[in-house]
Amino acid sequence: MVRKNVIITALAMTLMTPLAWAQGLNKPIEDFDINTVEFVEDNQDIELGFDTAQYLPENFDPYSGIVSVKAINFIDLCDEVELNIDTDGYLPAGFDPYIQ
Repeated sequence: MVRKNVIITALAMTLMTPLAWAQGLNKPIEDFDINTVEFVEDNQDIELGFDTAQYLPENFDPYSGIVSVKAINFIDLCDEVELNIDTDGYLPAGFDPYIQ
């Protein structure tokens, strides 16, 4: 009888141990701070061939608005997609997409 009680107690403690540790894992949810995001700026000057100041209102500041994380689109320039499709069998002979 004592042996059964020891085995049942040991089994119960073994099953309760993960439950005791699981309560300590609950951490409060932290708010996301946009100021902690590290931004790597790509320093490429783009020449459009015309003066953009003529087309913008006076005192125009593109950075004066409220920044939303959802409004940021991320485009990875390093990803190249190869479709590995031979289109010659699907297009008519002498097809040139650049001829209008």
